[in-house]
Amino acid sequence: MRFIHTSDWHLGQTLHHFERGAEHQHFLDWLINTLEAEQAEGLLICGDIFDNANPSAASQKQLYRFLQQAKQRLPQLNILLIAGNHDSPGRLEAPAPLLASLDASVIGFVPRHPDGSIDIARLVVPLKNRAGEVAAWCLAIPFLRPGDVPRVECDGEADPYMAGIALLYRQVLDHARPLRRPGQAIHALGPCPICLFHPSDSSAPTH
Repeated sequence: MRFIHTSDWHLGQTLHHFERGAEHQHFLDWLINTLEAEQAEGLLICGDIFDNANPSAASQKQLYRFLQQAKQRLPQLNILLIAGNHDSPGRLEAPAPLLASLDASVIGFVPRHPDGSIDIARLVVPLKNRAGEVAAWCLAIPFLRPGDVPRVECDGEADPYMAGIALLYRQVLDHARPLRRPGQAIHALGPCPICLFHPSDSSAPTH
């Protein structure tokens, strides 16, 4: 399965008081052409889609027009978006029911069960090939704030926040591993170094 990974679009950004909408549009047009040329089956967008938590109507329209055009030109395309530290998790997830019709999954924040525990299963997203079969699993973990991660009791100089991030990634990976079938990959997507878990490797990631 062929993926294209991208991040940090910062739609709506201005630079020295100059609006960058035209530059962003050139990039989005290039990206659609590249997706088509490469016959990609997955587009993974790793956060900071917008430049701030209250994006303009024009920048939101730019994103949704791109998603619609990408799906029209590549009907087999899986799209996955996660929030970065510049994004509003709630705003990013608000149109999720509509985006689902474009095979676009959105993870804006760490989901929780009614009892407050983390819904680990929702952070594991299946990705399908052009035949409609699950070909990979993506660990879709958005930008993590201290309140998003499991509590970890640490001794000495260890940072509970960093320990909580590491624990959450391990928990999500542990949930994904039993779901994987021969030939399927596990791809970790988050605002940190990306790890690819090849089907032939049952333990250590490669970077």
